[in-house]
Amino acid sequence: MMQKLIVLCCVLFVCTSCYKFNAPEKPDNLISKDKMTYILLDLKLINAVTGRDKKVLDSAKVYPEGYVYKKYNIDSTQFAKSNAYYTYYMEDYTEIYAKVKDSLLKLKAHYDAILEQERKEKKIADSLKTVKKELDALELDEEIFQNELDDTELIAPVSDKDSLSLKSRLQ
Repeated sequence: MMQKLIVLCCVLFVCTSCYKFNAPEKPDNLISKDKMTYILLDLKLINAVTGRDKKVLDSAKVYPEGYVYKKYNIDSTQFAKSNAYYTYYMEDYTEIYAKVKDSLLKLKAHYDAILEQERKEKKIADSLKTVKKELDALELDEEIFQNELDDTELIAPVSDKDSLSLKSRLQ
């Protein structure tokens, strides 16, 4: 048991001591943390779209990564080296991804608010359509009633005064 513990400690020591020897060199054209945040944010948004409508993008011969590289004036090698550098230093990468996540949450809240506003406006528009249909139906009923009223012959009204004179004539 003691030998296993010693071997395990030695393996753990070797692994952790070699960690710094495998560290990537800082690239000459390292992308700044802020710029990397925007790049990763754009890549996340593009990946969300391509996951859903990949056939549309392929048929239009749109290459999303190329768009991002052109937008930020970088190339794929520069991005790959910078990404490898930041992934090795997890504190930096965690900080970058925290900003990306915050941005995505703000975008989601913004578009959810727009969607909710559109739903409210649609509900109001639907209510107005319903009221207009009901008013149109009432106007149609009134028109039918008026036509029926025009078609019928009305009996001349008799008042109490007229009925008294009629009785006196009859007697």
